[in-house]
This record gives sequence, structure tokens and C-alpha cells, in this order.
Amino acid sequence: MTIQGALKNTASQTEQFLTTFFSAMEKESKLTDTTVVEMTTLLKRHVLRGGKRIRPFLCWCGYIVAGGKSEQAAIHLGSAIELIHFYLLNVDDMADRDTKRHGGPTVEVEYEKSLVQAPMALRGHYARSFSEIASALLFTYAMELFRTVPTSQKTVLEIIGMVNRILIRDTAAGWQIHMHQNWETLEKVSEARFIRGLELVTAQYTFTGPLLMGAKLAENNDSSLTSSLREYGNHVGTAFQIYDDILGLFGDPEQTGKPVGNDVREGKKTLLIQHAYQKASDEDKNFLNNVLGTDISVDELKQVQAIVIQTGALEDTKRLAQEHVDKGLTAIQALPLMRVRTLLEELAAFVISREK
Repeated sequence: MTIQGALKNTASQTEQFLTTFFSAMEKESKLTDTTVVEMTTLLKRHVLRGGKRIRPFLCWCGYIVAGGKSEQAAIHLGSAIELIHFYLLNVDDMADRDTKRHGGPTVEVEYEKSLVQAPMALRGHYARSFSEIASALLFTYAMELFRTVPTSQKTVLEIIGMVNRILIRDTAAGWQIHMHQNWETLEKVSEARFIRGLELVTAQYTFTGPLLMGAKLAENNDSSLTSSLREYGNHVGTAFQIYDDILGLFGDPEQTGKPVGNDVREGKKTLLIQHAYQKASDEDKNFLNNVLGTDISVDELKQVQAIVIQTGALEDTKRLAQEHVDKGLTAIQALPLMRVRTLLEELAAFVISREK
């Protein structure tokens, strides 16, 4: 099976599992109040609308390569991880003021459109508040899935501990690193600090965490296996985010489901921008400093793209992503189960060649 087929298969099983779960939650919500039913239906729509489902797939990989036998248990855990992912996505959308996610409106935007009875001056405030409340509900649904993973109580508690450390705490730290850098000038920003944020936000919670949690579900305590999965996850996950930033500046919104240039508007000091600034002319340096963190025009965005290309920053960044992928591939050469190792190798190649 190719990586595309494996991702599609895991995505299909995850979506079936989550459809059944949300239907049960909608039914249960009726015992509380119609507002909970409405929130649950909205969350169901957003969770099932799209996404690569890479995290459930990696959870499955970690589980199978560690000797796990129940694919349904891996899908259950992967679905729980996916709900945490969507919880964090909603928080991220609010922080970044994004308006689109997976080709449709974000939760906050959807609420703003629906709250027609709220005073116009307060509609944005209420939309933000409703979105935060819905996020809290989604977090409880994720915890319910983690709590009911079909394994021993000891393993469940260990997995929840990993959720708290890897998926929540480390992600929170990485977010703050990048958000602090948003208002730093390009002269002062640290590339090493930015990469540390990448490791904490994407590498840990998208790749390393799901792989290790899958292995934990299989109750495999082989330290060499854990080390290999961690090394792979850290490097390929970093490459994933580096390439994600490339798509954020050069991708097709029809493919990515998000407006191009949002990172520039937020003032994010991506490696593309940092490398471009280091090699740019004084005039272009002033331009980059002036437009980062502003509501740039189409022409200004095109000029940012041109500077990134002309300085060689785009090629530099692609090269760095490839170096991380190569290190990740080296880390898994001794993994058992050729079929899983091959899928992880194909995933690493896909990470830096995708269009969304």
C-alpha cells in the first residue's frame, strides 16, 4: 500500500469512528440543553470537514511497529488525538485571526455570521466567546475518548500524561515563542529560537507525540524503538512545518484551504523571511520590516515573495527541510516491520512535496 492509500484508509476509519462518536454525543447532549446540541453539531461539522489525518496515521504506525494487534484500538486513540488537534486548531485560528480552515469558515467566523440577534458592536466579542466555549467542549470530548481507550488503566493514565506534556504544554510553549517573535524586529529575532518553537509546536504534537503514544498503547517499552520514533518525529515534523510555511507564502489557497500570506500579516518570522532578510539589500530589509505584521496588499505580498526568491531564501529553506527529512529517515533504518518503515519513508518524502 502506498502512503496515499494508507493515509486515505486511516482517514476513512477515523472519520467513521468520529461520526459515530459525535452522533452519540449529540444524542447525549439533548439531556442537558439545546445549546450543547448546537455546539456539538457545529464541532462535528468542523472536525469532519477536512484535514490530512496525519496524527491518527502516525499513531497507527507507532502502535503497529511496536507490536500492537488491535487496529480498532489504534483508531480510537488516533481519533482522540485528532480531537485535541482540532481543539488546538481552533485556539490557533483565534490567536492568528484566521478566517478560513479546511476550505470553510473558522468556528469563530461561523459564530459571527450566526449571531444576528447580538448587538452589532458586540458581535465579534460574542463570536470569540462562543468559539472559546465550543473549544472547551471539544476538549472534554477528546478527554472522553482518551479515558475510554481500550487498554489498561495504567496505560490510559500514561497516555493522558503524554497528552498533557507533549500535546498541550509543549505546544503552548512553542506558540508563545513564535507570538513573542511576531513583534520583534528582524534584526533581533533568533533563528535558533524560532526552530525551537517549530520543534515544540509541530514536531512534538504532530509527529513525535502520536508516534510515541501509539507505541505506548502497544505497551512496548523498548527504549531503542522509542528513541528511533522520537528522532524521526522530531526531524520530519520540523521539516513538515518548514514546508508548511513555504505553502503559507507560495501555496494555492484552493489547495491549502487558507489565504496565502497570513504568516506575513501576523508578523511571523518564518525561516523564509529570516533568511531573506539576512541576504536582502538595505531597501528590501526596510520593506520587510515595514510590511511584516500589517494587512499587506496583493502587490506588497508579491514583492515579499520576490525578495524571498531573489535572495535564495526559498531554496535555502527547502534545502533545510530536506536535511531534516534525511536525518529522520536515518533514524528509522533499524525499525522492525518493513511495511511500516516504508510508509514512514514515503510520508517523509510527501511532507516536502505536498500541495496542501
